[in-house]
Amino acid sequence: MRVRVALARALAVTLSIAACFAPGADGRWLSGGVSGLVVTPAIIQKELSRFLWLPDTRVGHTNVANRGTTPIVVDFTIAGIAHTEDGSIDVLPCPPEVGAALILSPAGSVTVMPGRAATIRLDLDRAYADTPGRSGLCAALIISSAPVRTRPAPQGMEVGSMVVVPVMVKLPWRDRARLEVVDARVESSDKEDGRHTLALKVANEGGAYQRVDGRVRITAADGTRAAEAELESALVLPGCTRAFRAELRGPELPPGRYLADAQIRADGKAAGGARLTVSSLGRP
Repeated sequence: MRVRVALARALAVTLSIAACFAPGADGRWLSGGVSGLVVTPAIIQKELSRFLWLPDTRVGHTNVANRGTTPIVVDFTIAGIAHTEDGSIDVLPCPPEVGAALILSPAGSVTVMPGRAATIRLDLDRAYADTPGRSGLCAALIISSAPVRTRPAPQGMEVGSMVVVPVMVKLPWRDRARLEVVDARVESSDKEDGRHTLALKVANEGGAYQRVDGRVRITAADGTRAAEAELESALVLPGCTRAFRAELRGPELPPGRYLADAQIRADGKAAGGARLTVSSLGRP
């Protein structure tokens, strides 16, 4: 059973992956608290390259700015990461191999003065990249801040700010998408002019993140095409399942049993699919 880290008791951290990748998103937000902690980008995503047998281990960087009026001390923690079926992030206890694989520079806490910023670089440990069978890494970089004080703050006073930055790394020379369609069903609309909706779940059984989309064709028992749906692109982390919902195009489906032929793509490339039997109950 996955257990969320204790920090969730102090600050609920829920971040939609879909929102992170929304077109036009600039990856900036102001956290709660008067310290004015601003972190950019909101997500770090990198496909590493390699020259001959030497992998590039430079993952990326994050900028931490102080838009407040008091100096702040900023700390960094690596945690595990997963997501729910709707794409909301869960911060989990960090697997030891993940904590050792991400190298932060500088490694310790930093002090940021008002109006100034600090840059933190992230690198992937070369031993991790060279290990056979590893095709990627996903983690959460937890960035927390508190005001610099000359004496302890009174109990119950300001506790600072906290930001969670998803970090996703892929080793494409080892990556082979392992996606499985685990469930499909047709949902009826209760609106007079509403259309049926296809609900589909895709599990990522590989070791790296995948951007998943696809197409589903619905056929009747006699083989005639009854409807189809396009699955919009969404991110699926390793070990997680993502739920897709898409409006079915075509004539209204009468009650009965149908065959759903789902063809899934990962990063624009064919990644298998499945044929499942679904039922339509017609309009309620």
